[in-house]
Amino acid sequence: MIGYYLLAAKQKIGLPEEVVMKLNKYLCLMMLSSSLLFPADSFSAISFTSGKWQTTFNCADQSQFVSTLNCDGMEWGHNYTLVPGKTTQILSDANNASGTGGKGARFWIGGGQNNNTGTINVVFPSYQKQLWIRWYMRHQSGYAFSSMEDDKNLYIWSAGNVTQVIPEFYTNVYRLAAQSTPDYNQVITSGYGWNQVMGGAVGDGLWHCFEIHLKMDTNGANGIGKLWVDGVLRASNTAVNWSNNSATAQQGWDHFIFEENQKYISGGPYYVDYDDMVVYNTTPPNVDAQGNAMVGPIGWSGTSSPSTGTTTPVQSVPAQDTTTQ
Repeated sequence: MIGYYLLAAKQKIGLPEEVVMKLNKYLCLMMLSSSLLFPADSFSAISFTSGKWQTTFNCADQSQFVSTLNCDGMEWGHNYTLVPGKTTQILSDANNASGTGGKGARFWIGGGQNNNTGTINVVFPSYQKQLWIRWYMRHQSGYAFSSMEDDKNLYIWSAGNVTQVIPEFYTNVYRLAAQSTPDYNQVITSGYGWNQVMGGAVGDGLWHCFEIHLKMDTNGANGIGKLWVDGVLRASNTAVNWSNNSATAQQGWDHFIFEENQKYISGGPYYVDYDDMVVYNTTPPNVDAQGNAMVGPIGWSGTSSPSTGTTTPVQSVPAQDTTTQ
């Protein structure tokens, strides 16, 4: 996790990338030399069963700072809060009633930039070169931006923290940002973002299903990235550079964290809830309307909407935006 803080330093104060990488290597060696130096960076790992891990957060009520997280192999991540009087919690108020279990994870977001409660870590038992991740997410009704720049849902870190995949609302689209590569916008929607998902400019207070498929590249040009929202394919690219052609990153993805960094939020604090998450490292059993392997929303029957039974609209693959950010 040290790599995260060094990356932040690079972004905020302009440290050269070669300096960041040298510091990261040096600090990692320090950690290896003494397990007492950085005890908070000693992580446990989830377990896959027949290529699948899942959580409905159906654990005892828990709150950061109060206890060690004991829930399906996850653990508290960055254990801070920037929202006065609020902490990240596992509780019944965050439950997706259409799912299984009776609880969910609740994060709080304050006004301005990057004001959030602590994160939750999902650490893989080994590097993963291919993943399908599905989760349900709800933004509190009225959740608003003074100016929408980004709302980052997950941070998925490669081996060595070299590159990151960030599923996020971004300006007027949704993208799987390929951070620390030359082109962040390799998997990005076209004309489909916050307003289209929420049905307007503010949070609708409803649960939405998000799913991504990631396959690590082997040569800086043959990775896969797909994005579904509420069962509809919204973006797809089979020529992605996830690794920045780094042999270290090409070993696969190491872990991900929930809900960190948003700008620019108006008002608040607002809650963001997560529930019914499934992760596959082998091909999942369902397919979308185009025949792509997917986990699918709860109750998915292949090409039908789980809520209405009507045919899911076919979403054309959008043209890729090559603008870097």
